[in-house]
Amino acid sequence: MTILDKEKIQVINLQNNPSLNSEQIYIPSKQSANVLFRFMNKLEFLEDIILKKAIIPRYYEEKLDYLQLDSLEKIAIPMSCFCDIHLNKLAPHMENYGLYGIGLSKEWGIKRGIQPIHYVNQHSNLLSDFKEVINKTLSAQTEEERSTYTVYNNLILHQLFYMKPIEGEMRYSVQNKSKYEKRNFHDEKEWRFIPNINGIDTDLPLVISQDHLNPKSYNTYSDGLRHKPELWLDFEYDAIKYIIVNDQADRSELISYIVHNCKISEIEKYTLISKILVFNELKEDW
Repeated sequence: MTILDKEKIQVINLQNNPSLNSEQIYIPSKQSANVLFRFMNKLEFLEDIILKKAIIPRYYEEKLDYLQLDSLEKIAIPMSCFCDIHLNKLAPHMENYGLYGIGLSKEWGIKRGIQPIHYVNQHSNLLSDFKEVINKTLSAQTEEERSTYTVYNNLILHQLFYMKPIEGEMRYSVQNKSKYEKRNFHDEKEWRFIPNINGIDTDLPLVISQDHLNPKSYNTYSDGLRHKPELWLDFEYDAIKYIIVNDQADRSELISYIVHNCKISEIEKYTLISKILVFNELKEDW
């Protein structure tokens, strides 16, 4: 067994940790946006989020080549990703992730346990130390050695789940084929929500085993998450600060969708509609 075997993974539920102080005062950001944006490439995905009042995690692949591990090249874990980029600098990010987005209050996100990514310099002593620890854990041979490192599983896994190199390769799909593209990840200013699967009655893995890492398995397991509302990232409409669509046609379609599908009062519908921004118009003034 390794630290990535399902039986070994006992990850703390950080999203519902009772020790967190929900009354803690939020100090607004001055150098980053006070919004967590999530983007997608289809209007129907945005409509689904608004209707369900929830963002459903999906399994995404993470390359681990920057760690130079002997037996682990990549993993896939369930997550929902956000960025805290200012509105006037969103265009490059949207080119990669889609022209439809929802911006939720950063204060709400912090209270829900959404965590900023830790970007690591591949030449740093910090990463060297982490590589040494995780390599020793993965190479443990005897039961005694494995027992010694088990106590560190939570820390190692959480570090791994919320860690990314400053730059590297990312998988994306083009015409149903997977390709890799070099990216400066630090530009993405990523925050992550990773659902707590432990304690949930499900066969869904926290980590997809390496021999099942392919787009088909990602989609299959992600479809499984759609049937587990307790693993969704839910919100109330007052947490929404912005809704972004590509053009006026999208805006009209989304307004109609909200009017006919959202089971809320008229004033709540008007308030929700007032948060819609049209990207094609905004970028002219950026």
